[in-house]
Amino acid sequence: MSGSPSAGILLLTLLILNEMSIKVKAMARKNPQDLAAAPKFYAQAVSQGEVTLDQISAYIAQMSTVSKTDVYAVLMGLTEVIPQQLEDGKIVRVGNLGSFSVSLSSTPSDTIEAVTASNVEQLKLSFRPS
Repeated sequence: MSGSPSAGILLLTLLILNEMSIKVKAMARKNPQDLAAAPKFYAQAVSQGEVTLDQISAYIAQMSTVSKTDVYAVLMGLTEVIPQQLEDGKIVRVGNLGSFSVSLSSTPSDTIEAVTASNVEQLKLSFRPS
């Protein structure tokens, strides 16, 4: 493998959770509060491409008796139902995959009465693997 650690290109493979391999690279990052300090190196995941809903449908169809079209229809339904349930304030548990929930960041207020929707700065979608 070419590249040097100082260039931040060192690639590693992590074995996590039952043979799941994730490639990572070392990335140098400066401390924004102390720009004169030497950078520290952090592991960063390296994407190995992407897979589409159509491809996932085909994979599932190959390992079941359900057609690709039927699998795709169910997955498309899932992409509509999950956001609806999250908008209703629910945590969505997807079996052994994990759970989705909504979190947020907000500005503080001095009193409980002063907290309103305008305090909300950002909504975030959280995923927690099972």
